[in-house]
Amino acid sequence: MPPAAQLSRIVLAAGLPARFLYWTGASGRRYLFTCTGSDALADFEAGLAIAVSNGEIIWIGEVAALARMPADSRERRAAIYVHFLATTLAERRAAAADLRPVERVPLRLAA
Repeated sequence: MPPAAQLSRIVLAAGLPARFLYWTGASGRRYLFTCTGSDALADFEAGLAIAVSNGEIIWIGEVAALARMPADSRERRAAIYVHFLATTLAERRAAAADLRPVERVPLRLAA
């Protein structure tokens, strides 16, 4: 099952824009992300970033890695969300692993 995005009930109740989203990982844990422009990525020293296209995560990793990608790359042209609550490298890696979409591998029958 792919990670799912949900608006915070507080955001909905306040009538605020959908800048803040919770993404739910395979474990059921929710991670709060904020939307940002790809041009602002260089301003963030540490954080976890996801690139989202058509409601699905197409890339996940360190903000710095995304910032180094060409501006015209698919990932940089997608909607970008960043997560700052994972403060250590280990926490960011664990969150990325939890949120990483499971790749569908086609099965082949052996004859």
